[in-house]
Parts: sequence; C-alpha cells; structure tokens
Amino acid sequence: MRLVSTLIAVALLLGGLAGCGSGGAAPEVSAVQSTVGAYNEALIRAFETMDMNELNATATEDQALAEYYLMAALGEGRVRMLATLVSIEFGDVVFPAEEQASVTTTEVWDYAHESLDTSETVRAEQGVVYHLRYDLVLQDGRWLVDRVTSLDGEPAVGDPAP
Repeated sequence: MRLVSTLIAVALLLGGLAGCGSGGAAPEVSAVQSTVGAYNEALIRAFETMDMNELNATATEDQALAEYYLMAALGEGRVRMLATLVSIEFGDVVFPAEEQASVTTTEVWDYAHESLDTSETVRAEQGVVYHLRYDLVLQDGRWLVDRVTSLDGEPAVGDPAP
C-alpha cells in the first residue's frame, strides 16, 4: 500500500514538472497578464488625471495615442472619466510570433463622468461588460500593450472606425 502511495506521489510530481516545462510559457503568460493589469491601472490614473503619460510604461506610443484622443474628446466636453475595474477574467494567452502575445479578457467596469467645471457627476454607468483582446509586443525586454480590440462587435479604443 505504501508503494502504491509513493508511486502515485511520484506520478503526480512528474506530471506537475512536465506541465511546468512547457517552454517556459508560464512565466511569460504571467508577464502578459501582469502587463494588462498594469495597463488598466495606468489607464484609470490617466483618465482621472487627464495625463496619458501614465501609459508610457505599459503601452506602445500608438496605443497611448489612441487613448489620448478619447481623453481629449472628453476634455473638450469638459468631462473627466473616473473608472473602476470591478473584475477581470483572463482567457487564453497565445504567442502568435516571436515577441508578440495576445490575450482575451472579460472585464466589468464602473464609470462616473465628472464635470470639470462643477465636479458634479453628469453620467454614471455600472457593470459595463467588455470582451476584449489585447495584442502585446515585447520591446526592450518588457511587454507593452500595442492594441485593444473589442470582441463584442463594437470598436474598442484604437480600433479603426468601420
């Protein structure tokens, strides 16, 4: 009986090691997911402060510029967006080419749009669900969000207009 327990333990250990040895993908998957999380945190701060420089550490220049246009449009309307990421669930992380990654997410966000003139909330939305795909690139040894695409049939920021 003790031999059977030992064999089962060894089999489980070897199975676990085999899963860990899949080309070092697990640390890369974690790095991609962490980058998406950091990007969302930076995005929240950027819209709150109306300073897209927050995105420099987590997004490519093109993606940060796409977000800047949205922030500028809000600013022209004299509104600031305050966002809260309620939850995020990660789907599969894939690596379609060297130094490229893609991950899908299901995200729930709450928003308040605040007047820059009166600080009053002029619009609020809760429980907004997005299904997104983040495309990332590896630059100078770090992952950066290069594009965010809505999988719901509506353009996400940075998507070309239909």
